[in-house]
Amino acid sequence: MTTVVWGSTKKPVTSLRLAEAIEQNFHEEGTLYIGYPVLSASDGASSIDALWVSPGHGLIIFHLVEGRDIGNYREIQDEFANNLETRLRAHRALMHGRTLLAPPRVVTYAPMVRLDGNDDASYPVANDDNLLPVLHTTVWDHPDLFTAAHSVIQSISSIRQGRRRRTIHNQNSRGAILKALEDSIANLDSRQSRAVIETVEGVQRIRGLAGSGKTIILALKAAYLHAQHPDWRIAVTFNTRSLKGQFRKYITNFVFEQTRDIPDWTKLQILNAWGAPGSDDRTGVYYQFCQANGVEFFDFTSARRKFLPTQEFSGVCQHALSSVDSPQKLFDVVLVDEAQDFRPEFLRLCYAALGTPKRLVYAYDELQSLTDSTLPPPEELFGTDAEGRPLVTFAAPQPGQPSQDIILEKCYRNSRPVLATAHALGFGIYRKPDPKSGTGLIQMFDRSELWEDVGYSVVDGELRRQALTSSVVSKSVTLAATVCCRLVEQAVVIRNRPKALVAWELV
Repeated sequence: MTTVVWGSTKKPVTSLRLAEAIEQNFHEEGTLYIGYPVLSASDGASSIDALWVSPGHGLIIFHLVEGRDIGNYREIQDEFANNLETRLRAHRALMHGRTLLAPPRVVTYAPMVRLDGNDDASYPVANDDNLLPVLHTTVWDHPDLFTAAHSVIQSISSIRQGRRRRTIHNQNSRGAILKALEDSIANLDSRQSRAVIETVEGVQRIRGLAGSGKTIILALKAAYLHAQHPDWRIAVTFNTRSLKGQFRKYITNFVFEQTRDIPDWTKLQILNAWGAPGSDDRTGVYYQFCQANGVEFFDFTSARRKFLPTQEFSGVCQHALSSVDSPQKLFDVVLVDEAQDFRPEFLRLCYAALGTPKRLVYAYDELQSLTDSTLPPPEELFGTDAEGRPLVTFAAPQPGQPSQDIILEKCYRNSRPVLATAHALGFGIYRKPDPKSGTGLIQMFDRSELWEDVGYSVVDGELRRQALTSSVVSKSVTLAATVCCRLVEQAVVIRNRPKALVAWELV
């Protein structure tokens, strides 16, 4: 089935008609990108109108026309094709000598234009009458290169830049197993692609289990937005300081892949959450908020004296918010990773630091905390206005519109047995029952949709208040479990520890 991913577009009507035509008539695997990818050119970077990637039809670029004037469409088709070919030719897997094995084709799609039948076949123009025949005549001779070509389009191939190539001599070695796992996750899945490219004019939530790719998704999203809107002030923030170098590396690679230029770090900032005075490397979202609004700044030492233990950061954020009636606009977009590690006060501070529209993207791990199973809903998280109405609500998905709430179902870093074991321990399923309550459970989802949100499916029984009779199956990547199992088996053989094997069987 073809997945449609909605990026920024100035041609919404034609984009929707194209998406409907491909979705309804082509049921094979593939992705239609609207307003993506961003390609570098001699006069700067810009996004193409649409790109369809499929194993059967290859790469088809669409030049979309909203009115009746197709203008200099030949020059536009040449520019689109040449710019995409330049990116594709940089990857040897797509080349045979000097021949590109994944040559893009360009089609001008103008639904309102009447055609006389004398068009140049080298520069095809289509309306609603002949769009499907034009697409059906395009057949790709190398469907085996679909994964490699798609990886280049998504900029995922740049993650491996700078790594040494793995030379495999033993197909049963741990190196061979790890290479197989790397190759299996060389592409973003459909939900990850949507999370990267789809941006709403407001608050957007991205959630999933640990290992579902949220950090890389936010890095790609920051790079995409920076390439699309180089004048925007974009902030990327997080809880774990060690992520700063990782974000900088990923964003640098992703921006260069799309624009052939390095990021403008004065516009795209990778910031600590708290921050401190001093160099640019020490600054943070909270510190900049205090500086811009003339609010007293608390470092950790002074915050510890004023606020309760474990509430220092939430306390300073709330103090800053309550000290300002009309906060200054600091950013056009804020992207928050590891949002499950922050109290609501910090997310509200990020929200207050934005102008209108409030483009805040927050990503978090479900079931990552032993104290709270998930973040509160947006209505509770961001509070209400003076009339008691929620500042943030998520609308139901609409055709042709980006999604506000994206759930990443697949888990790539952690295998199914590891995930299920971690969740069982976190819930306290195998904990000795408490004599008073009669259960050892620490926490438990009591609604089936919460299980489904984090990648489980109820396959038997019902969820009830007094008894849990359901069994669940996690949607993790099968190969990850296979790799984990084989690595454990090797470790058991090498170290001769039978207990390790017993533990695996219990999982």
